[in-house]
Amino acid sequence: GNCTVVWIKNKEPVIIEKTIKTTIKNMSSYYHLDLKSSNKTYGEILSIKRLQPIPFGRDKVFIKVKTRIPLARDDGAYGYINVSAIEKISSIKENKRTLVCLKNQQFLEVYGKIETINKNIKNGEIVRRLLREKDTIGVKESPDFYLEESIPATKKDIAIIYMKLVELTEKLL
Repeated sequence: GNCTVVWIKNKEPVIIEKTIKTTIKNMSSYYHLDLKSSNKTYGEILSIKRLQPIPFGRDKVFIKVKTRIPLARDDGAYGYINVSAIEKISSIKENKRTLVCLKNQQFLEVYGKIETINKNIKNGEIVRRLLREKDTIGVKESPDFYLEESIPATKKDIAIIYMKLVELTEKLL
């Protein structure tokens, strides 16, 4: 039946009784990623219509690769590899496959020419670099606002700081 095998760093593979499409959809929901918008945005940036990298986070950018020959219609033949997990790739000439060596010393044999896989990896690296450059967590206010000495702190400001300190202290204990 349809299932997805997930290889987690330094662990045994996990079998999920869902299709890869459903698994990616669920991961997108978990990471709060609008897959359609992501594909549109990165498709335009990379000038590609298909096989856009999927960015679940700065170090979680996945590329799509063909992992096997489909056995029937709607048979999932594709898988996703985290770009940061790839150590190197090499060509297997006799059957137009590529060997992907992961950093945890696992090997994956994928269908496709080495040039195509390299291009997909480079696209994933571009998306990774764009995500690193994007400041999504930082404060958007000017630091000058906080350097002015003439603005006094209100009781509310001090209460918020105190409550955060109490919350952090409770988590540490």
